[in-house]
Amino acid sequence: MKKLRTVASLSFLLLMGCHSNSTQQDSPVEGESPRTVSPRKETRQQTRVLAKDTLNVLQEEVIRKTARGGEADFASFFRKWAQSIQRENPREFNGYIDPTRGLYLIEAPGAVPHFTHVTDISTFRRMGAQPGMFFTIRETFQECRLEEVQVLPTLTCGGENNNFSREGCFVAEATAFRKSDAYQYAGLPPDEQKKIAQTQLLVSRTVLHTGSGFKFHFGQIKGQWRVLFIDLTVPCSA
Repeated sequence: MKKLRTVASLSFLLLMGCHSNSTQQDSPVEGESPRTVSPRKETRQQTRVLAKDTLNVLQEEVIRKTARGGEADFASFFRKWAQSIQRENPREFNGYIDPTRGLYLIEAPGAVPHFTHVTDISTFRRMGAQPGMFFTIRETFQECRLEEVQVLPTLTCGGENNNFSREGCFVAEATAFRKSDAYQYAGLPPDEQKKIAQTQLLVSRTVLHTGSGFKFHFGQIKGQWRVLFIDLTVPCSA
């Protein structure tokens, strides 16, 4: 808030200074033809420039603050979220689902992906070769000590728990997932596809747990971390 007041005060002083300069420059000099530029028009242009500069300063400050505390906040959030799975606590887990956006769970029981939308995890039932309630994932999703990386490990399908180029639990920017168009091949109605596409844009972190092959996608909504997508596709199972 102090930063906002300082930026606003600077903008006001700059605006007043520009207005004063404009008035002096518009005064005709003896023997010189008067200018045709309207003082009001020039002032409006200067105001727009100052407003744009002020917005850029504020955006840069927000980005700096997010970068300083974002990773530590996410790591703390993720530990608590993962513990809710180990405790098999639906009520606790639901607290990490945005009540408006909900949670999309992705599976691939056949040749095409299957999307399930829930706001209560207790209503979800897994498909395919590992049917059951959601919390059965704890059988393979166990220890997850986050390691931050620039790019997530790639799929190799080497077999014998060696399906990725590196083994462990990794977190990275969700750039790749935001570009995913898998929902277009899931046979969903256009309105649902639009909702998924809009929700994907909110995802900022992807966690890959190579032991299970699961991917978890998170984003901040109104300042709170939320789980937005969970990909339960079992890699190299085709």
